[in-house]
Amino acid sequence: MVLDKRKIEIVEEYLPQIAEGFAWYTGDDISSKKLDNAAKKFASGLKPETVLGFYDTSVMSNGKNGYIFTDEKVYYHETLEKPGKFWYEDIEKLVISDFGKKDCDNELQVFFHDESSVTFRDSFVNKTPLCSLLREMSEYVIESQKDVSEHLEYNEKQDFGALAGGIATGAYGQVNKLYDEERFHSRQGHGFAAERANTLYDKLTGHDAQIIGDDNLRNGADRIVDGNLIQSKYCQTGSACINECFDAKGNFRYAIDGKPMQIEVPSDKFDEAVRAMEEKIREGKIPGITDVEEAKNIVRKGWFTYKQAQNIAKFGTIESLAYDAVSGAVTTASAFGVTSVISLATNLWNGEDFDKSLQIATYSGLKVGGTTLATTLISGQLMRAGLNSALVGSSETLVTLMGPKASAVLINGFRNGSNIYGAAAMKSAAKLLRSNVITAGATVIVLSSFDIANIFRGRISGQQLFKNLTNTASTVVGGTGGWIGGAAIGSAILPGVGTIVGGLIGSVAAGSAAGKATNKALGNFIEDDANEMVAIIQSEFETLAKDYLLNQKEAEKSVDKLGDKLDGKLLKDMFASDDREKFARNLLVPIIEDIVSRRSYIPKVSDTQMLASLKTVLEEIADDFEADEEG
Repeated sequence: MVLDKRKIEIVEEYLPQIAEGFAWYTGDDISSKKLDNAAKKFASGLKPETVLGFYDTSVMSNGKNGYIFTDEKVYYHETLEKPGKFWYEDIEKLVISDFGKKDCDNELQVFFHDESSVTFRDSFVNKTPLCSLLREMSEYVIESQKDVSEHLEYNEKQDFGALAGGIATGAYGQVNKLYDEERFHSRQGHGFAAERANTLYDKLTGHDAQIIGDDNLRNGADRIVDGNLIQSKYCQTGSACINECFDAKGNFRYAIDGKPMQIEVPSDKFDEAVRAMEEKIREGKIPGITDVEEAKNIVRKGWFTYKQAQNIAKFGTIESLAYDAVSGAVTTASAFGVTSVISLATNLWNGEDFDKSLQIATYSGLKVGGTTLATTLISGQLMRAGLNSALVGSSETLVTLMGPKASAVLINGFRNGSNIYGAAAMKSAAKLLRSNVITAGATVIVLSSFDIANIFRGRISGQQLFKNLTNTASTVVGGTGGWIGGAAIGSAILPGVGTIVGGLIGSVAAGSAAGKATNKALGNFIEDDANEMVAIIQSEFETLAKDYLLNQKEAEKSVDKLGDKLDGKLLKDMFASDDREKFARNLLVPIIEDIVSRRSYIPKVSDTQMLASLKTVLEEIADDFEADEEG
């Protein structure tokens, strides 16, 4: 392709003046590597043979930021700003706003015929020469002779690794939560519920609190808060709470080094429990304590009433839903953080700029965080509804087939606390399997809820739903399996921290591999609804391009405008429409008509002009014929 000499002169005149602190290139000095990077980052569709000049403002001088001036348009990507492009011929007005002593501190506003605009604020660009370049080019621009071939695509970005890592992190917390809460089904289930609810409340109000009673130490404390050992007693009456603290011989059961533990009672039974403890002190039942006023120090008022503790252990109550929501929020924070960090790192390593990577990471974190919160609510309620009881037989049979060694790998990969082995590991593994099945099932349901809703609304096909569900399930299952394998290796190297790190690495690797493999396999025989809709749009565009006699430049502009409108919601709406071809035409016609409305006016040709032109052409043909004959 032969570039216009005047356009080359304009760029060569002003580009050196535009540059402020970074390198600029023209002609053969422009590296093909830089142009490749620019095309991937911000100049999609760039034809290297059309490039007149390149001002590279990337810190690493790799071409991923900057300004590319071609024979017909400008591609630009300012630091931390959204990339863009525009055509010289679309410029209507240029305005410089004076903001500083230096020209590079000013702003340049470019207004277009369609009433849109773009503002250049980059401090690495001198605005006056940039304004001059754009003005002279817009005045001189002519129709391009390059071949334009655009292909529309719509691909929703899927970061299987970050998704799997975040979901597995959330699942780790959820599975342990369900593992502990299976006790809610026992006769004293409301007591276990009270322990966990009070501990959660203490943590959220800034206290150092944890459950320590799971070790089943005889007459040991149930929990510890800010160094104080606590025994929880949630009974129907205050006196019953206190009576439970004494053995059959009337001896006080809960003391450490001669000092009584705090006895935590329901908030609505506190006063009665204090009176009962005062009576025990008068009777000399509390070793080393004679002052009845100490009863108020020994008896601790819980954060919840007896009835609230009962309701926390039940299915479908306000209290149980609130407890699951609050405890789920803690797990959600971890899942959000893990997903965001992995997504951010992955996108940066793939060459995305920081601003865009951060936006993708935040979106991914919110998606997985929301999924984790919803999954916690659903799985917690399913457990209370008795689903875990229905899974007892199958889980115990599976663990028997696994044997003690495999059971130990499973339980120690997911369970908090020190490693366990043998019969204890098998019993806990069966319990853990039930929690895993409930959590994984709830996760798939939540992640697929929008797809399920969309098929009922007619916005996706049954094939698309099947593909999406299978992708989701494989990512969740792969992430879970990867966590177990990675946690087992990490636990062998460094128990505790190594378990978490190993599980996270394993879940990211396995979940990503499973998601990508499933997506690729299904893609071989299931066409995405989005691709099908884009194919319809392309077909309608080809027809309209002929109807409106679009030239190459107008066709490319139409594709650019269309690309700004295409997103997942629009394509789903198109899928749900009764007439998809009509939907596509209604989308395309306003875009095309806006572009062709700016065609230059062609005046009417008179008969005299037409005859004169015809005479000239015929005479030239005759002269050429005579010359050939003489030759």
